[in-house]
Amino acid sequence: MKTPTRAPEPPWFSTAGVESRRSERFTDGQPSEPRWAPVAGVDVAARLAVERGLRAHTELRRRPDGETGLFAALPIAAGTSLIHRWHDDYYRGMAGWALLTVAEIDALPEAPRALVHRYGLDEDFGAVWGPEDVASVTTYDNFINHACEPSLAYDAAGDVVAGRELRAGDELTLDYGGFTVNYDERFACNCGAATCRARVTRRDWRAFAAGDGWRLPPFVRRRR
Repeated sequence: MKTPTRAPEPPWFSTAGVESRRSERFTDGQPSEPRWAPVAGVDVAARLAVERGLRAHTELRRRPDGETGLFAALPIAAGTSLIHRWHDDYYRGMAGWALLTVAEIDALPEAPRALVHRYGLDEDFGAVWGPEDVASVTTYDNFINHACEPSLAYDAAGDVVAGRELRAGDELTLDYGGFTVNYDERFACNCGAATCRARVTRRDWRAFAAGDGWRLPPFVRRRR
């Protein structure tokens, strides 16, 4: 449930060094690489290689609406893998993240529950990866915003990939409706697309299931 409403920002994120409103580019305050513990059956080396490729080709910037987004700093070819097995392996073993049931999330106190709603990632129906605290939010995927006509897609292995040729300055976006299955998103979409749905709900994936496989991660495809 990675919404464009992300205040407060993680502690590593700073507006110091912003060059201008036109470039809206951050020159410092970038997050450190994530740390993963060894997990049986998970290729940590492959995961880290893709992560480093993402960081080499993108940067965090402030959008005109004041929110933080992830933007291409260099051209990215269509089909390039940018997040390795996002819903299956990406958070498995990552320091500061836990797999929670919907019931466990609903039982959390208000502040940690809001943090999971802001940054959590659905792994399955009834299961969400969530951060233990805001200091654990260290990966660029947390700043990929929603768009109803996104620039990113999924490949057959469950990697998040460039859905088209991306030019420097293009924002990296995903349609949250393809993977948000446990909670309705808590924001109104103003992406400007002709197909903008205005709201992202936990039922949107059903409309994609008939044919839009590029919008759906493997755990949702299996439910089709």
